[in-house]
Parts: sequence; C-alpha cells; structure tokens
Amino acid sequence: MKRTTILILAILLCGFALWKCSTKKTGTSLAVTLPQDVLDSCTVSQSTFNTWFASSPASVNGLVTPANSVLFPHSDNCDFYQWAERMFLWVTSPINGGTVLNSPTFYNVTPPDSAGNRQLLPQTLGAPVRMTSHLVKLGPSRLPVIVDKNGNFFEVEKSAPNAKDFVKDESGKTVEVGSIVATGKTFSFVDKAGKAIAHPHAIIQHKNKPGHFVHQFVTGDKAVFLDGDGNVVDSEEGQATGDALMAQNGSVVYYLTLVNDVYAEYLNMVKTVNPAMRDSFPTTAADRHAIVAYAKANNVNLADSNALAMEIKSSWIEASKLGADTVNYVLMTAVIPTYDTTSNKIWKPNGEKTVRMAMVGMHIVGSVATHPEMIWATFEHQNNTPNAAYSYINTKGATVGVKQDSGSNWLFSANASALNPNFSHITTNDPKIKNGPNTDTLFGHHLFNISPSNTLRTMPWGSQSDANAPSNPQDTTSARSNSEILSINNAIRSMLAGDIRANYLFIGAVWTPNGSAPTGTGYTGTHGAPAAPGETIGASVLANSTMETYFQSKKHSCFTCHSANVTPDILPDTISHVFSAIQTFAQESKGKAAPKKK
Repeated sequence: MKRTTILILAILLCGFALWKCSTKKTGTSLAVTLPQDVLDSCTVSQSTFNTWFASSPASVNGLVTPANSVLFPHSDNCDFYQWAERMFLWVTSPINGGTVLNSPTFYNVTPPDSAGNRQLLPQTLGAPVRMTSHLVKLGPSRLPVIVDKNGNFFEVEKSAPNAKDFVKDESGKTVEVGSIVATGKTFSFVDKAGKAIAHPHAIIQHKNKPGHFVHQFVTGDKAVFLDGDGNVVDSEEGQATGDALMAQNGSVVYYLTLVNDVYAEYLNMVKTVNPAMRDSFPTTAADRHAIVAYAKANNVNLADSNALAMEIKSSWIEASKLGADTVNYVLMTAVIPTYDTTSNKIWKPNGEKTVRMAMVGMHIVGSVATHPEMIWATFEHQNNTPNAAYSYINTKGATVGVKQDSGSNWLFSANASALNPNFSHITTNDPKIKNGPNTDTLFGHHLFNISPSNTLRTMPWGSQSDANAPSNPQDTTSARSNSEILSINNAIRSMLAGDIRANYLFIGAVWTPNGSAPTGTGYTGTHGAPAAPGETIGASVLANSTMETYFQSKKHSCFTCHSANVTPDILPDTISHVFSAIQTFAQESKGKAAPKKK
C-alpha cells in the first residue's frame, strides 16, 4: 500500500510540473516527454485534422490522405510543419495489412552497384523489401564527410585502396609518405627513407571548389585527416568510413530508401523524353499534368499525383528484439543480412533472413509549390534517444529551460549522461585495407568491439542550445522555434490518442527562403532579420539521431550536403543524392516497357 501511494504521488507531481519531468517509461524503454505548457504558436485544429483522413472524422490508425503539395500555402513556418506531419501520417497509414510506405505507391531504391548505378524496384503491398545495414554520409561533391570537434564540416578525399600516399613538404616538393607516427593526438609524417617530412600539406584535388576538403591518411586502424594548409583535423565523432549503428538491445540498424510514383515517373520522363523539365523537381500544376500524362501513356495511374515528388529514407531495427514494446512501432517485413558473430571485432555476412522490422526514424523530403529545393523533415520514435538541454516559450510568454534527459534505458543509449556520446563503435570499412571500400562486413571501430554506442540528440528540435540564438526569420529565438515544433507535436499527438503513430516525434523541417537554391549555409540573421537567398531556415540545424548520429552539428543541416559545391542550383541531380544514379525503367528492364502499377 505504501509503495502504491508513493507511485501515485510521483505521477501527480509529474502531472503538476510536467515540464520538469523529461522522460517516462513506455513498455520497457524510456521515452521523451514533451512539456504541455508550450505556447500554441503552431497547431492544428480538430476540424482541420479530421479532413486529413480518408474517412472523416479522424480515427485510430485510420488512413490519412497526402497533403496537396501543388496548392501548398507557404505563408509561415507552421505551413511547412503541417505539411510534414500530414505526409508522415499518410506514408505510415495502415492499409490492407501493410502501410502506404510498403505499397505500389512507392518504389524501393537499391544501393549502388559496383558502377554506382541504382535501380527502382516496384513494391507489392506487404511484400518484403531489402534493407542495408549502413550509410555513408556524402557531401556536395559526393565525397564522404566528417565533422571536427568544433562542428566544422569537411569533405574527404582518399587515395585509391592501398595506393601510395603523397604530401607537399614545406618547400612545395611532392614527397611519398612512408609512414605516420602517432604520439597521442600528434602525428608525424615520415618519408620512405625514414626522415620526418617538414610541415606536410595535403594535396587537395578539389582546388576549384569552395568549401573545406581534407585528405585521409591511414595509420593502423586510425584515420588521419590533413588539409591543404597542413592542419590535422581532429574528428572523433563523424568518420568518413561508413558508420553502422546498433541499438542497445543488440539489433543493427537497417536503412531503406524509397521514392514515390510521381518521383519515379518524373525521373523516367526527364531522362528519356523531356529533358527540359530536368531543371528542377515538379512544383506546379503544369508539372503535375505533364507527369500524369507521361504516366498514362505508359499505362500507369498516379492516384496521389498532388503529392508531387517525394523521397524517403527510413531507419529500422529487428522487431523481435523489442519485446513488449513492439506494439508501439510501425512495422514492415524485410530481407536483411545475417552475420557470423563469433568474433566481437568482425561480423561477416553469412546469409539472409526475412523478419519483421520496427521503424525508428524517417526523413521525408518532398517538392511543393514554389519550393523546388524541397521540404526536408524528420521524425523519430519517442524511445530512441535522450535529448540534450533546450528551451521553449510557455503559455505565459516566459522562456523555460528543460534539462538534459537522464536514465539508462533508452533504445540508443545505456547512459544519457555519458561523457562521450555519439562516438562511433562500428564501421563497414576494413581497417586492414588502407582507404578500402565500404563493405557489408561490420568491424569494431578503433578500440571498440562491435557494440552499441551512447547516442544523444544534441539539438533536440533542430535549433541551437542557446535559447536566444535565432533559427529562422519568423522566430527571434531558438526557444520560439522549439515552441512551434513542440506545440504542433502536442496538438497532433493529442488527437492521435491510441494510434501507433502517436509514438513518433516530429523533430523539425528545413527549407530555403522563397525556394532559392540552397547554399548549404545556416541562418545567419539575428533576431528576426530576413534570411539571405539559399540559407537554411526552419529548424535550421536539423538532424536525425538514427541517420546523422555522428553528424550532429550546431552549424549544419540537410542542405549542408544536399547542395551544390560551386554555383548554387536547384537541379534534381544536386538536391538528391540518388536521382542521377537511378536508372530509367527501360534500362532497368533491358528495353522492355516500364513497370505497370497494379
């Protein structure tokens, strides 16, 4: 009886001061709790929410229809956030034993083959898809990227696997590197004769492109990054070697890339018969009409053509490892690799298995009226990751600080107070092959065994931790930006009571002013100043802890990588990292007609 009384008191106290209770238990895992006294600066009414559903009013786990991207209003930040929420609810809607995401509306984008080409695989509702176990983060020049300890961004050049390395010495002479000697965090470059190379400088190939580049050198299983001025870049978090992520329950995280049928038909059209429309992703009614007409000529019916072009990347873990929590996740059946786990340093693939997968994160990217750079939004499961400290504006107009989450039972963290979070434990790059390619084999990173790392969401709602730092022209402070995202989360989740999708958090979205070509730079305005063309606005330092785990930075977001490295543009080949590599249907089917929708 005494224990019950204490528990009731604890619950009452948390309800009385909810903003001070940052975590809660759901099933066997901790979950992020949102403050409930947030200023309603971005919300959705119940009547409007009802119209999102195919059968009004809103219903638990009911089918949501897509937002009309052709008529996107784009009057304020909330329009972008409402679009993101509705699109997420649409693609995760259950239909006939599956989801919209796993239906013929979307195509599976295959990983690149040895020539770098990708294919589009049509989906059958509920049929297994193929997922891959790692991501390689690429920059504007399609090179791997790292972030140094100060949050600065670099693209990484490499020599060919096991090829000789060269540097420039202080006189400008090219010298072959014989070895690299590490003394703590200091590295000495030595030539073939065993003589130290004085003031070595990396020989950077991308000299005519703006931005920061480094060359990767390898000593043992440690990567050393040297820039053209001879500076060694200290990068402990983000590695350029293709990190893999593991949940605390032992499941490797698997990834899936999809595009919708409008994207697929647009791609096939501009690569075969209408190259003039390749200047940007579709944003207008005229664009939609052209794509629909092309699709009809190939016997394809685009039922949701107003959604325009969409690209989705999602992250998943094995559902069986969640135990009782499985019921709180969107599920999908997938074919994933199995591993020989005899060694704790190397896991080699030894086959495949078909299993149920649970979604832990999702990027939703889509073109809308006047925004060919696309809206970039991201979502995460509430059990994923503890939040770092942040601030918001409450209903009284006061700025309220929320302390960093605590606890030891998060899906991706065994210790929310870990001193070195977001430090990769697993790579797909064989340390025995200098500058070798990414493989399907998993390797322990540096001194680690293959094991889960502790993840922290460092910018919880895509804004700076400094409450007074602005994120976009509409919000004069980071706290106000956070409030918009928190308030729409509260509104949507309250109307989704009992729905599986209520377990997912909207982390934020980004875009550029007036749809201008992204420059990759963050918002530089102060206290409501207008944004410069191409700057990232919205939740301007947005990241997903399951897909940018080791690339969370207070200086960068999606457009850091999804932008041109010379002259800004809005070409699909620039905005998307998969568009140019995807082969047309005719090539995919070796001259046969395009695949038909069912």
